[in-house]
Amino acid sequence: MKQNYKTIDYEWLTRPTGDPFADAGGFAIEYLSEKFPNMDILELIDYITKIYVEKWGGKLNAFFLNSKITQPAFKGARKIEETVKYFCALVKEEETSQEGYCRITGRRTKIFNGGRDNSIMTGSGTLINYHHFFQKGISLSKEALIRIHFVPFACQQLQGKIGLMQSSNEVLSRLFVRLTVEKNLHEIGVGLSEGVARSNYNKPANAIFDFVDFALSKLIEFRESNILPSLTLYHFTNFGASPEIQLYQLPAKVFLFYRTCLQPRFKDDWQKFVRCHYFDGKHKGARYNIETEKFEIIKSKNTEVIEQEEYRQWFNRIYNKLLINENIRMEMLRWSRKHPFNFEIVSIYQQNIIGMKKETIIKIKELAAFLVREEDADRIKKRIKALDGAKNASHLRRFILKDVVVANYAEGSKKAIVSVDDYVNYLFPDGAYWAEIRDLLLIAIYQELHERDLISEELKAELKPEIEEEVIND
Repeated sequence: MKQNYKTIDYEWLTRPTGDPFADAGGFAIEYLSEKFPNMDILELIDYITKIYVEKWGGKLNAFFLNSKITQPAFKGARKIEETVKYFCALVKEEETSQEGYCRITGRRTKIFNGGRDNSIMTGSGTLINYHHFFQKGISLSKEALIRIHFVPFACQQLQGKIGLMQSSNEVLSRLFVRLTVEKNLHEIGVGLSEGVARSNYNKPANAIFDFVDFALSKLIEFRESNILPSLTLYHFTNFGASPEIQLYQLPAKVFLFYRTCLQPRFKDDWQKFVRCHYFDGKHKGARYNIETEKFEIIKSKNTEVIEQEEYRQWFNRIYNKLLINENIRMEMLRWSRKHPFNFEIVSIYQQNIIGMKKETIIKIKELAAFLVREEDADRIKKRIKALDGAKNASHLRRFILKDVVVANYAEGSKKAIVSVDDYVNYLFPDGAYWAEIRDLLLIAIYQELHERDLISEELKAELKPEIEEEVIND
């Protein structure tokens, strides 16, 4: 970018600030300045403004209220003229200003009033109690206001609102903006651009995990390293009388777990598990076919097949639960009853997401191996029924004492399979949820059966009524 104006601090046009909108706009400026190195900042503003008006028809109402572009009184070329005129006055410091601290950059400089016409999610100028010291608007530097003008080019339309992805890791934040800007430029180049770029997904959770997939495919350093970023999707609209914003957050620990699940040794099991949990109310009765990797709806005369491109737009129970910090243990149990599923995935989930001790996982695996030791289908079936039927902590303790501890002694073993230390510190520690131990023990048992090729169709059918009910009510 040419640096033609001494009144501009060019570093602060792109330097990260911690503000998601200013940073997105800064990354967009950074990309465009690399693409058009012979333009100065006012020429870039003119370039982007013409796109907003001529290609997008001025449809920026989700970002700015009554701005020079969204102002109904201005038509066509007038929108461009008034916008460029405003920013030219801003750059030359001809707009009304005062000395103070910019609320975004923190610098002491000349500051200007920002309202819903030139900034995002900052409140209305008429509600002066919204702002510091009853000011008419948020106090921003010209660099911050310029950055915000580029934000629409760094966002995507998602489920009727605007989506902006930012990360605790600057590289990922920049990647999302770069991906979006390139998408916009491509659509403009082929004559398909009519507004803000549309996300490939219509569900926030799906969009977030798809971006993680993309990032892991493009950035080698994020695959096997100690880099543990978090992600935040800002899902918002600044439209008219009903501005709103919702944040969807992917914590670093979930990023780590998800990244681990995509390792070659886990990927196949994990993807089958996740894909089975897509759901759409308009396609009731659809069942996932593991062999074809498609959903099918069996009808009276034929079978309707739903391709991956379509069902990936559906609600995904696993993605959603990971995003809102809900436990997916029951889904793992339900899946394990019928399908092989690497128990190490369960172990990693319990340790990294739930916070279970590694010793507890090891002990559960040991108990599961003991309970299927004879490889006797009838005995195993009875034990599964007994374990399934445990309704409280007392029932579970009785099961472990009778079917594990007593049985171990009866077989003449000289080594205790459950020590007092195991019992108190790992199986039933203070604050632990007994049902979690039961469910994990069931999962471990089923996986032992799958590994030993002992699972039968009869055992697969042994689904508890309440678990089936959970599926029906999704």
